[in-house]
Amino acid sequence: MTSTRTQALCRLLGTRWPLVQAPMAGSQGHALAAAVSRAGALGSLPAATLAPQALHDELTRLQQALDRPGEPPLPFNLNFFCHADPQPDGDAQARWLQRLQPYFDELGLDAAAVGTGPARSPFSAALADRAEPFRPPVVSFHFGLPEPSLLARVKGWGARVLSSATTVDEARWLEARGVDAVIAQGLEAGGHRGHFLDPDLGLQSGTFALVRRVADAVHVPVIAAGGIADAAGIRAALELGASGVQVGTAYLLCDEATTSPLHRAALAG
Repeated sequence: MTSTRTQALCRLLGTRWPLVQAPMAGSQGHALAAAVSRAGALGSLPAATLAPQALHDELTRLQQALDRPGEPPLPFNLNFFCHADPQPDGDAQARWLQRLQPYFDELGLDAAAVGTGPARSPFSAALADRAEPFRPPVVSFHFGLPEPSLLARVKGWGARVLSSATTVDEARWLEARGVDAVIAQGLEAGGHRGHFLDPDLGLQSGTFALVRRVADAVHVPVIAAGGIADAAGIRAALELGASGVQVGTAYLLCDEATTSPLHRAALAG
């Protein structure tokens, strides 16, 4: 698995292995991130669903789990979103519910009683205030990058900055704005695909096609993401020019994940 590229990425991230655990809000907390970092890869803490105080609490627990008396603490990645906060559209929501009403009726469910999922908040000064005392060694972003003053603040902590690209243009955009590595995220990605420069979703491509093109287009390390869950997938990504890989779904059956019993059974089946 080792090569000049992978060794350079490991030095950049402070890890033994060129592996990043994908941040998975709703399926993990600090425990999974700590376990991955202790195993020599880069554990990630998803922060987009955490309010400022919750972020502080999770970072406190993560820092305690990674502390090594007499040695530097193990590295970890703190992940934020950079999307524009959506504005609720009551009329559109009503139309969706009306369209789906036959399914609610069939299942005997009350549409009005269905709750919403946890909201994702974009990176902000308030979240930066809570993160700064912990000096996260790696900070990753999804849907682009924060505005320049916030990005400069993160870099001022000494953090390495990663961000997701779903097209070559996005990868070049990120490199031009100073990221330390690009996460080339293909269509196979199981979570939020970080498409952000163009509303045309048809511009996205599969992971391995994207990795090859992004690796040829940028000079920073490329981390392949999307549908990679075993050693064969990792080898293929590295052969195509990636310096490392980001893996998510493969961690969902770990003891430290908060995956529900129903979800675990489906994955195991």
